[in-house]
Amino acid sequence: MLEVIDRTYLPFTADQLRPHFIADVEGQIEYYRRSAGRYHDFMSSHENTAGIPLTQARSPRQIEKDERFWTVTALKHAFDDPPRDAILAALLTEIYGTTPPVPGMNNWNECLNGQLELYFEACLPSPPTYVEWLRANLAGRQLIPYVLDAARRENARTLEGATHVDAMFLNRSNGFAWLIEAKVLSDVSYSISFDSYRNQIARNLDVMLDNTSQPGAGLETRDPQRSLFALLTPGGFKRYPSSRLYGWLMHEYENDPHSLARDLPHRTDVDWRALSKRIGWFTFDDVERIRPGSCTWPL
Repeated sequence: MLEVIDRTYLPFTADQLRPHFIADVEGQIEYYRRSAGRYHDFMSSHENTAGIPLTQARSPRQIEKDERFWTVTALKHAFDDPPRDAILAALLTEIYGTTPPVPGMNNWNECLNGQLELYFEACLPSPPTYVEWLRANLAGRQLIPYVLDAARRENARTLEGATHVDAMFLNRSNGFAWLIEAKVLSDVSYSISFDSYRNQIARNLDVMLDNTSQPGAGLETRDPQRSLFALLTPGGFKRYPSSRLYGWLMHEYENDPHSLARDLPHRTDVDWRALSKRIGWFTFDDVERIRPGSCTWPL
């Protein structure tokens, strides 16, 4: 039997993880192997870890706060459990309510019933409308001369690369999708290289609203109108939301639809009130409560 990558933070074999990655599958697996290897080498050579300075422990014990490990472990446990649909429906109900805020779906079972997949590090290209708008409005979105110079390269670079969604549940049968941005200790990014005012949550919402995936990429069946977004964090940050930028942003986006229009200024044909209902926040603690054993680390 193949050994799991880590008994606590990633208790799955490489073969169990491969179906959840679309691109650079072996590179993705190797990331987890290397990180787990550094962790176990360090722990095996330090019988007593009390008092070890942060400068010595931070890198080899990165796995303990690595959102990629936390996300894969928590969500794959939920995905693999036989009552998967019931587990996911319970989470979705807590986040968005009993009726899905998407057209043509009357309940969560309708959303989930079909060929449901779970992908990690799903790659969603930046919407062409945003890239065109940014190029036309670059002077008002960027202050630094050398960045402005770089934007004028002759190859007309896109100015924003693809967004890597931490996790996505996708029902290939009906286009329903649930995009998840996960954080452990880190905050959301508050800009991209060429746009000083574009935050990471707005960027996730922007790519959610279009489907720019190429045929054969694995994500082309996603329906933007049937797509939801959620932030996933430890419960403590939801109890103390002002400790992170994403706490302020999530409060605004869920309660003031006009704030979405402010942060997605290139979009003019969006029902902002409807979009605000497709945004939610849940926690690793919620996953553990609904599916015990999903998150075995301290919370």
